[in-house]
Amino acid sequence: MRQSYLFTRVFGVVILTIVMTALFTTFIYNYIATSIFTRIKENELLPRARALGAVLVEFEDQLDTDRAQDIINAVLEVNEDGEMLLGAYVVVTDEVGNVLMSSDGMREDYLAAMSEAALAVLSGGELRTSQIAALRRSSMVGVGVLMEKGNQAAGVVLMLVPLYEATIAMGSLNGALAMSLLLSLPFVAAMIYWVVGRLVWPLRQMRDVAVGMAGGNFEARADTSQRGEVGQLAKSLNYLSRELNRTIAALTLERNRLQQALDGLREGIVAVDQEGHVTHHNPAVLAMLSGLRPAQGDPGEDQDERMALIGDAQVWQDFDQVVAQGKEVCRTMPVGEGMIQIRISPLTAEDNQIAGAVGLFSDVTESERLERTRRDYVANVSHEMRTPLTAMRALLEPLNEGMVTGEEARRRYYSIMLRETMRLSRLIDDLMELSRLQSGQIAITIQLVSPAQVVEELSGKYHSVAEDHALAFDPQVGEDCPMVLTNADRLEQVLVILLDNAMKYTPEGGTVRILSKWNAEQVTLTVADTGIGIDEKDQPYVFDRFYKVDKAHSGLGSGLGLSIAKEMIELMGEKIWVESQPGKGSAFSFTLRRA
Repeated sequence: MRQSYLFTRVFGVVILTIVMTALFTTFIYNYIATSIFTRIKENELLPRARALGAVLVEFEDQLDTDRAQDIINAVLEVNEDGEMLLGAYVVVTDEVGNVLMSSDGMREDYLAAMSEAALAVLSGGELRTSQIAALRRSSMVGVGVLMEKGNQAAGVVLMLVPLYEATIAMGSLNGALAMSLLLSLPFVAAMIYWVVGRLVWPLRQMRDVAVGMAGGNFEARADTSQRGEVGQLAKSLNYLSRELNRTIAALTLERNRLQQALDGLREGIVAVDQEGHVTHHNPAVLAMLSGLRPAQGDPGEDQDERMALIGDAQVWQDFDQVVAQGKEVCRTMPVGEGMIQIRISPLTAEDNQIAGAVGLFSDVTESERLERTRRDYVANVSHEMRTPLTAMRALLEPLNEGMVTGEEARRRYYSIMLRETMRLSRLIDDLMELSRLQSGQIAITIQLVSPAQVVEELSGKYHSVAEDHALAFDPQVGEDCPMVLTNADRLEQVLVILLDNAMKYTPEGGTVRILSKWNAEQVTLTVADTGIGIDEKDQPYVFDRFYKVDKAHSGLGSGLGLSIAKEMIELMGEKIWVESQPGKGSAFSFTLRRA
């Protein structure tokens, strides 16, 4: 309890209130008691003054005798101890205010004041101290009584006591009051200590519960056994703890979900606060921008947090610009061999103030590559179409104008035009075929097929083609190759595409082979060549439509064959892939489900 600020304040205020109450009570008591004790003394003196006045009036004729004088002197005499028979000083005046007799020890200035007081009594009748100005000025408490004989004023009797004598009893009461306060104060203080302690303890306990809640302990509960507002406050605090526990649990769940969602994004996320400090980033941005992050230095080296995350100062300048201006910034930057698009948007608080910024990092390498591929495709297809069209136009014009007269020349022109027309038709057929495959408009019937038989049927055709290209053709698929479940026409079409591709990119003197291997579940066919090969960076894209590894040999095809082969294989539920080394050749393999 000694460390409780509230207890100290409450206890101190209560004790101070008691002390101040005692002091004010004493002050007010002293102020009022003087008047009260003055009135009490006046009430004591009045009967004595009346009695003395009646005696003096009754024996007025005998006052000049020695016996009467002795009695009066005895009454007025003040002994050595200051005691008087009547308990007060007595002054007797005649009917005009002259002092006839007075008690011993009366000062001359008091006697002069008593003459003035006697005149006031003669004018107003029986009076008290507050009504006689002369008595108030003389610091005396007294009364004045008119002596009457018949209906005539015979004189005045004044009975007086000093003011301090009137307040002696008040001093005794003050002492008793002070003693009472001193004796009762320890008991009152102990009782206050106990009461205030009982009041403060549940508040301290609720404070400990609130501190625990701030630290994340929502299981702590306040004591609700107290009655009144304190108990209601404890119940409210417990209710607040339960609600906060539920709310924070829900927020934590949502935060974890958001965290998992952000961490699972392929796009990189970086968030900064109003000061530009990084508040969040997901693993994707680390993998995406690993090429920009500076190498870690010595353990004691102090590196900037932001530059350690993204080693490009321009990116952080963009973040600072967005936080300062509140405008979105979007740009694309190269990272290694890829392209990253950065879109930085401002974050606003409820009061529309900028609270930070969030950056979205997207790998647009694929889209950029596809865009380049589309541009190349348009150029290639345009070239492929323009070449036969140009050739046919060049042949048709002289035929139309009658410039070709010989039958042999016309036949040669027609032969060239037919070949170019068939070339254009094949290009259009390839485009149509790929569109149908990708749209799912082609239904493939699965049947029992012998790979050896399909390869044998193709061998007769491609032996002559290989001879025309000065190549060696070696199909190594024997009769022992197991039967497969596939579509014979589509299998043949895939092999044709792969063989055409192999012979196009294999120089004279090279070799093209068809290989096979199998296990209990599938048969794998491979078309291998000793051609120019495919660079490792191009291998992931060779099955994309319109993609050509060798841009210089655009006339060798439209770049659609491998895309068609891939679509067919996947439509049958199989896989196709490539293995290649530049200058050593390529091997295209695909699987077939074993019967």
